[in-house]
Amino acid sequence: MEERAGLFRVLKNTNFLALWIGQIISQFGDRLAQMALVGLFLKQTAGISLSHSVPIMRNLFFFSTLPIVLFSPLAGVYIDRWSRKATLVVADFLRAGLILLIPFLAVYFKGMAYIYVTIFLVFTVTCFFTPAKSAIIPNLVKKGNLVAANSLSNITRMIAMIGGISAGGVIVAWLEIRMSFYLDSLTFLLSGLAILTIRIKESLPADPPLEKAGVGLKKVTRELIEGLEFIKREKRVSFVTLSLFVLMAASGMGYLLITVFITKALGLGTVGLSVFAVFLGVGMAAGALLYGQFGEHIGREIVILGGSFIAGGCALLLGGSKSFLILSLAIGIIGFVASPIVTAAYTLIQEMTPDRIRGRVFSALEVVINASFLLFLCLGGILAAKFPIENIFYFTGVGLLVYAGGFLLLRFSKGWL
Repeated sequence: MEERAGLFRVLKNTNFLALWIGQIISQFGDRLAQMALVGLFLKQTAGISLSHSVPIMRNLFFFSTLPIVLFSPLAGVYIDRWSRKATLVVADFLRAGLILLIPFLAVYFKGMAYIYVTIFLVFTVTCFFTPAKSAIIPNLVKKGNLVAANSLSNITRMIAMIGGISAGGVIVAWLEIRMSFYLDSLTFLLSGLAILTIRIKESLPADPPLEKAGVGLKKVTRELIEGLEFIKREKRVSFVTLSLFVLMAASGMGYLLITVFITKALGLGTVGLSVFAVFLGVGMAAGALLYGQFGEHIGREIVILGGSFIAGGCALLLGGSKSFLILSLAIGIIGFVASPIVTAAYTLIQEMTPDRIRGRVFSALEVVINASFLLFLCLGGILAAKFPIENIFYFTGVGLLVYAGGFLLLRFSKGWL
């Protein structure tokens, strides 16, 4: 039987530790830059009504998601042929340079067009980083330690959210916006250097290099279809993908509306957004810690459905209250259930996917869930221009309750899944 490590004992694995530290550094910087973008949004929409402000924030999210939908299929095909470590390092260095361009371009250009272009390029590079990171974790840790490793990867995001957004909100409010971009560029550089220390002997698959296979679009499409067919063929993976599609749909609308609601409708600006982000981050960290420590023997599907049901109830609270305390608690609870959902989903897929196609499967998954995020992000922007934001929260909450409640009934009445 494989030795199973406790949540933090997996950090004794120096290769995983290097990856984890790299994520903490770069994602901390990500949140600083995110707050800088919110600061630019508030500057551009000063004196503009709430309904007319939503499209600008929607565009920021749109251009950060569109590359994932467009390029993730290509990324997965290459990731299964390239060194995953090299992919991560090069991606971090490229993002460091691109982010550094933003404050310099601001000197020569007005408006948001250059921001949209740069964001698009940064997230195009991220298309290669994200599936490579998910695909390399099983190469660094034993199978019995995947839950702990994935939980700690999620904790990385929580730490970044709590620290980065909190610090970013203050920096944007009190100092110059460009400082966030300088710091973000530095964190990507440091992250790349940390990942560079990983020592791993990677055996690349037997698939021929794309350039020698005469690849082109047909080859890329065929290998993407291979990933999609695996998802469709494996019942449990199919269920996880559908659940992530639904949750990303809710996230697409919720992320846009919550940001605009807090900064504009409640008039709390970036500092207010930082406070709410702390509640979300603390909730996510607590959820990741508890699930990483005690969740190994809980059914992955039960975690996903139960968490989705609770998130639906919290969405109803977001629509029904303007109390700072209630809104903060609702956001914190959403964070608390989000961590186990993501950890359970990715762990299940890692356990069931052969190493040879893991990169393309995760890329196919990225296409599906980010297409959902993008579609419902745009839908949220359209609805927010016509209906009160509170009503859209109600719609989202009811949708999650119906989805999760229906599958839970099937699970317990008919033994489905």
